[in-house]
Amino acid sequence: MSLARVYIYLWPVPHGSWPVSVRLLALIPVAVAISLALSAAVDAVALPLFLDTTGTILATALAGPVVGIAVGVLTSAVNTLRNPTFWPFVVVQVIVALYAGLAARAGLFRSLKTAVPTGLGLGVIASLTSTPISYFVFGCTTTGGIALTTALGRALGLPPLGACFFGSFVSDFGDKAVTFALVAAVLHALPRRTAARFPLALRAIGAT
Repeated sequence: MSLARVYIYLWPVPHGSWPVSVRLLALIPVAVAISLALSAAVDAVALPLFLDTTGTILATALAGPVVGIAVGVLTSAVNTLRNPTFWPFVVVQVIVALYAGLAARAGLFRSLKTAVPTGLGLGVIASLTSTPISYFVFGCTTTGGIALTTALGRALGLPPLGACFFGSFVSDFGDKAVTFALVAAVLHALPRRTAARFPLALRAIGAT
């Protein structure tokens, strides 16, 4: 199934109104820049968070999962230039965009009370996806803030795979909750006229 068909299935649009425009194309580099900046910031202070999917989720909530996937793939590609370990996790970016698309379609960015639990759910899925990559590709050799949570898992006496999952779970669980809260705050801060210029923003916050 092509990405276009997946997009139509997840987010059907009226005939003749395929949402491709200069505005949406401009959204992609802006969202990528947001993800890169936040990712670099948390790495610099070794927080046990990632925040590298913030732009992916924001772009998806505004314009749908295909745009979000584009943002996620580009974010991973650019992050790989400074840290080669990022690229194998590009699959997580794709899953995040698809999940965020369903969440936005259901209006789950309408408040923090709905956005945060939705982010926690994504954290579980993301950790289940990233743990095998981290363990089998890198031997669970982690860097940055996640190294702290993985080390805590080892200190608790967990076996290597268990410590790897523990590190991913703790970091992803908090990371995706924070990210969904940030995106919800941004969406609600947008003037309604601005939000209405994007095909999906108002639906994401439950305004339609």
